[in-house]
Amino acid sequence: MKRISAIVLAFLLVVGGLVSTKVLASILATFVGGTVTVVESGTLWLYVNSNDTSRMDWSEIGIQPYLDVVDHDLGEPNYVATDVGDALEGDFGFMDSGRSTETITSVTVQIYGLHATGNNLEVFVWDSSSWTSLGEQAFTSSWGWVNYTATTVLNTWAKIDAAKIYLKTSASGIYNVDCARLQVEYNSTG
Repeated sequence: MKRISAIVLAFLLVVGGLVSTKVLASILATFVGGTVTVVESGTLWLYVNSNDTSRMDWSEIGIQPYLDVVDHDLGEPNYVATDVGDALEGDFGFMDSGRSTETITSVTVQIYGLHATGNNLEVFVWDSSSWTSLGEQAFTSSWGWVNYTATTVLNTWAKIDAAKIYLKTSASGIYNVDCARLQVEYNSTG
C-alpha cells in the first residue's frame, strides 16, 4: 500500500507541475525506500548567431547574421538567396549550448527556406576539425523547415558548440534560406 500511495502522489505532483523531477525522486525514495534515478529529457534549439562570409556566392539580404530568425515576411528581413547552381554560402555559426554532461540523443540541422521548383540543397557541417556533407534534401516551393541528420557528426557538446554550416545549391533556380538552427535532443540523470 505504501508503494501505491507513493506512485499516486508522484503522479499527482508531476501532473500538477508542483515539483521538479529531482524533488520527485527524493519523495519517491523516501516513501518507497532506496535510490530513484530520474532521467530528464530536453530539446535545445541553437540558432545562427554569426557568419564569417567565407563563402559568398549567394546574395545577402539585410544585415548579419542572415539566418538567425524566421523573418522573411517582416519589414526588414535577413536572408540569403541565389538562382545559381553549385553556389556556396556560409559559414554560419550557432549559439553556445551551455551544456556539457547531458547525453546527446539526436542532433538535426534544420534549414528554413524554399526553392521555386523543389530542387535539393546540400548542407555541410563543421565538427571542430573537419567538414562533412549531411547530404541533400529537397526544398518545396513554399517556406518550410528541412531536416538534415547530424547526430553522428556532432556527437559531443564540444562539437555542437564549435559547429558551423555552409550551404550548396544542387541546380539553378531560385533558392531562399531565411533561418538555420541545430535541434539537439538530450537526456540527463538526476
